[in-house]
Amino acid sequence: MKNKYDRIQTVFIGGCPRSGTTLLGALLGSGPRCVATPESQFKQTIPADLKVDWSRGMGRDEFLFALKKNFRFRLWGVQPPGFSGGGMMTAPEYRDALLSIVDAYASKEQIPDWTVWIDHTPENILEPLGLMRIFPEAKFLHLLRDPRAVAASLLPLDWGPDTAEHAARFWAQKLAYGLALEKARPDRCMRVYFEDVVKTPEKTLKAVCTFCGIAFNESMLAGKGFTPPAYTRNQHNLIGSAPDPHRLEAWRNRLDSWQIEEIEKIAGGLMELAGYSRAALGERRRRPWGKRLLLGVLPFVSYVKKKRHGFRKKYYGALRHRGADGNDD
Repeated sequence: MKNKYDRIQTVFIGGCPRSGTTLLGALLGSGPRCVATPESQFKQTIPADLKVDWSRGMGRDEFLFALKKNFRFRLWGVQPPGFSGGGMMTAPEYRDALLSIVDAYASKEQIPDWTVWIDHTPENILEPLGLMRIFPEAKFLHLLRDPRAVAASLLPLDWGPDTAEHAARFWAQKLAYGLALEKARPDRCMRVYFEDVVKTPEKTLKAVCTFCGIAFNESMLAGKGFTPPAYTRNQHNLIGSAPDPHRLEAWRNRLDSWQIEEIEKIAGGLMELAGYSRAALGERRRRPWGKRLLLGVLPFVSYVKKKRHGFRKKYYGALRHRGADGNDD
């Protein structure tokens, strides 16, 4: 019997968090027969946590148990896949199980005729070989953004790096994964600059669509192909509108000169190799006492942010869990 998911195409967008993966997902998801879903870290973390050896397969019952508890899955607001009996899943069967979850989400979003899954999970570039085994047809888009803009976007959040130095190392580490994938599999991975997506969206999207083997449509330019779940809506408040080139240099006003210097000291060489110029900072005096004082209380600020992040996960996870059981929405 013919498998309904045999002709599904998968596009995995990845890169350093806050590089614009959600924006690119919303743009591509606006195309006909495309569905952009919430982030799906569970597709990689569950097999890793269960220490799956695909030569033996993954237990269906173990997968379902882990999936139902998974916070990221709960944010999708859909039911887990139904299996007829337990036993072991092969990699192709795991692909079908994941695509059945996408299918449920597409039905909820009223996209019943979807044929392309747009997945904008940043971690897609971290374990690409595992994803290629499950999705042999997949194409990867490595999204690259100026590390100073990434830092300016990351630092106010209640997760991730707390300092410019940490943000620079975080960006460099994630960049290494993307560059390795580009080098090893240029037929499967394309580098996309966030700045190109924003400044020349039509030209960039046409190139992306050609690489991925999907049809470009002008509807993509509106960027209305994805609505973030409530849990991440505040940090994705620009999703749903067309890219704004005027925001590309916003990091210059959101970071001070000492933070910019710290980022360029650590990641300056990689920045230049990637095509980004260093800022002309000039001579600066010593960091003001107020900013030095802030560095001293940073461990406490970091503790409060992590507590807040944990509370948000617990709140939204429980809310979605009740909604999935039919007790809440």
